[in-house]
Amino acid sequence: MKRYKTLEEAQIELIELLEEKGEFRGTLDELAEVLSVRPENVRPLLQLLKSSGDIIYEEVDDELIVRPAMMIPALPPLLTPSQQKEVEEKLKEGYKVVACSTMGGVQSRELRSMLGKRIIVYFRNGSKVEAKLKGFDRFCLKLKNYMGNILAYKHAISTIVYKP
Repeated sequence: MKRYKTLEEAQIELIELLEEKGEFRGTLDELAEVLSVRPENVRPLLQLLKSSGDIIYEEVDDELIVRPAMMIPALPPLLTPSQQKEVEEKLKEGYKVVACSTMGGVQSRELRSMLGKRIIVYFRNGSKVEAKLKGFDRFCLKLKNYMGNILAYKHAISTIVYKP
């Protein structure tokens, strides 16, 4: 009996496939075979990744074309000198960079793994917030700290770090 992957495993595999090959062209059944998922689960998987901003896809007749979504930052990915020094210190303490403006399509996968964990968000204007990551979508992060809930727009963020 064939073992099918979970939706989360298939998401990660599809993102890695697109990072490696650039795009997928074929039928829904072929994509299901490549990802080892049931054919009826392919469309919901594609919709989920499309809504999170990870991919774009189109169906032309029987052919499916799946590509990674390209995010072009409106502002250069710069940290202020004091933020750069603080990030370097955090990395020496064992923290890990979760996402920054230069990471592109891998940020959703990294952010998914950080849900519910404490992160430090550095903004382009020089400020920072330490909070738990409660959720995210294509355009913003939902954070919670002692001040309450915070909605941070991704275009204003320079770098995100956390301690694993």
